[in-house]
Amino acid sequence: MSKLQEIISAAYEMFAPYTVGPTLDVCKACCVSDAEEQELLRTPLRTISAATLDAGYFSSAHSGSRREHLELKHFLPRLLELVAQFEFPVHSTEITFSRLELHRSTEWPASERALLQNFAEAFFAECLGQYPLPNSTSLTELLIMFGLGRFDVAALLAAWASARSQSSALHISDFLLHDVRFRQAGQHRLQNPFSEPHINAAVAAWLSESFVLQQLAQQLEHHILCDAALDDKSLTELSHAYEVLQANLM
Repeated sequence: MSKLQEIISAAYEMFAPYTVGPTLDVCKACCVSDAEEQELLRTPLRTISAATLDAGYFSSAHSGSRREHLELKHFLPRLLELVAQFEFPVHSTEITFSRLELHRSTEWPASERALLQNFAEAFFAECLGQYPLPNSTSLTELLIMFGLGRFDVAALLAAWASARSQSSALHISDFLLHDVRFRQAGQHRLQNPFSEPHINAAVAAWLSESFVLQQLAQQLEHHILCDAALDDKSLTELSHAYEVLQANLM
């Protein structure tokens, strides 16, 4: 069993006390039908599909009620499992965890927050080890996904900087060429419209650290000079990304 699978298994155990009743706190006026709600409720938690979870829960307007929060915790282990399979029960990957609001410590015991952060770091590490990601998902989308849920994004960025795989370098290339809007030091921001100020601030701080810049440059340089497995297109993009890094960040 992989580390990620172990975390998901622990999540099913940790969140098992959170149950749901015969109905859910969802918007019945225009978002969720009775049939969609009941299909979700009668489906065993571990077999709920992304489509069923979307139709019966995530398609509803967010009420912010205590009941809704507890119902979210009931479905959370399955949500983690679906995310690990790149099946996102929302219309945009970035908003998958936006209802969690992990910065509200009164709503999240330390043990729950720690487990969720462990999931984020384990999943992000697995994503660093593969390129491209399934369903054309970008690492930046996943970074924003965790940022909107108020996970510790700095820890994910630190793991990215210290990675040494070819796939990590290719993700860096995509990130530098397509996902960052470079401004003066400390004010860089992501171009993705789902990003929010606290996420942009974390990215800007990361890209302002000289040690991080050295790590990113070393990753790119190593694969440009030493990776015989790269095709011409990938090599060209890595070289271009290296030039962008030098021009904008040094």
